[in-house]
Amino acid sequence: MTMSVAIMEEKLLRPLFHTTRRYYLFVGVLILLAAWFAFTWITQLRTGLVVTGMRDIPGGAPWGIYITNFIFFIGISNAGIAIASAIRLFKLRDYIPLARIAELVTIFSLMAAGLSIVMDLGRPDRIFNLISSYPWRLASSPVIWDITAVAVYLIFSITYLYIEMREDLAKLAAKVRWGWLYRLLLPGYEHGERERIERIVFWASIFNFPIMVMMHTIVGWTFGLMVSRPGWYSAILGPYFVVGAVLSGVAAVVVITAIYRRLFHWEEIIKPTVFRGLGKFLSWVSIFYIYFQIAELITVKFAGPLVELKVSVAWSNQEFSLLYWLQVLALVIAFGIFFINTVFPKAFRIGTTVFASALAVVTLWLTRFLIVVPSLTRPYLTYPIGSYTPTWVEWSLVGGAFAIVALFFMLFTKFLPIIPITEMERAGKEE
Repeated sequence: MTMSVAIMEEKLLRPLFHTTRRYYLFVGVLILLAAWFAFTWITQLRTGLVVTGMRDIPGGAPWGIYITNFIFFIGISNAGIAIASAIRLFKLRDYIPLARIAELVTIFSLMAAGLSIVMDLGRPDRIFNLISSYPWRLASSPVIWDITAVAVYLIFSITYLYIEMREDLAKLAAKVRWGWLYRLLLPGYEHGERERIERIVFWASIFNFPIMVMMHTIVGWTFGLMVSRPGWYSAILGPYFVVGAVLSGVAAVVVITAIYRRLFHWEEIIKPTVFRGLGKFLSWVSIFYIYFQIAELITVKFAGPLVELKVSVAWSNQEFSLLYWLQVLALVIAFGIFFINTVFPKAFRIGTTVFASALAVVTLWLTRFLIVVPSLTRPYLTYPIGSYTPTWVEWSLVGGAFAIVALFFMLFTKFLPIIPITEMERAGKEE
């Protein structure tokens, strides 16, 4: 590394010991948004889902942007800890600064996904009635598979983060006056337990990949196993959702990493090689995702049943056409940027890679909306075509979920190291 271990440690710990006015201002704004979220949610709980744009058929869509948000955050979460696992399994030293950011993307996104499901319930307290009244039916429900997978993945991710962070917590406990707070988080800690931590993290990293694929495949099955909805009952939805999850998740990590790099001037710590490598990876994933979209569209247009064709026409020619072709164009532009940066090394720029990644993240949210809503407004039965327009309540809760995720990141950055210090120091000594 180009800097000494002491200088690097000082840079990485600076966010914990030096707080600017901009930090307090931004956190204050996020707290206000979270308060607005709470007010809006209380309004929905008191009034009922009638304050949303969701309606049962005929004439509406019973799911809307809450479920869109759920699928989006599940997708973001899946790639996060997978990046951390790959970094540790394949000993990718240049990518070590991304590891904890990726883990936090997984954990906070899973929390936001769970919150999005609760937001979609008119009476969240009654979910316990379902569990207690019909326990024998739960195993046959893809929705219960989904909830179980999310819970297991969240517990696994928090455990993974805690184990790999124990040495950093011990370092902080010895450095700060309020170190007793960090020592409370270290029951049974012993100096020299690094070998044990590395062994646990190694095996956890291996098991993470099948868990990741399993979880988002199950999310795809939540839709793909519903024979009563056009556009959903398809074997392609499992792998389609997995590829989309990898694309949006890795792209989100790229964007968040770039923000931290810029804010804290970590240019020497987070090297351009990191963005170049992730950009190459995203160029392959994005073209696979575009291929899935083309395969789906051509199959339905060429020989799809009439009701399936209605959904496809709603995408390409009717009320959803603007969003559909906008997301297609955005995906093509993002792939083009990734491809140019990969094939022509001299054309590579961190800024263009980050822009393409941000474009992919936003586009994948739109794509999830187009998966959910058009199929609900085109029922199999002879009901009229429905419509759906989100209300201010829905937009407030969806925006509030994003604000809460940002607030979690800000608070974590203030109290805990966002980059694994001990691993960085060890990598620096080995170079």
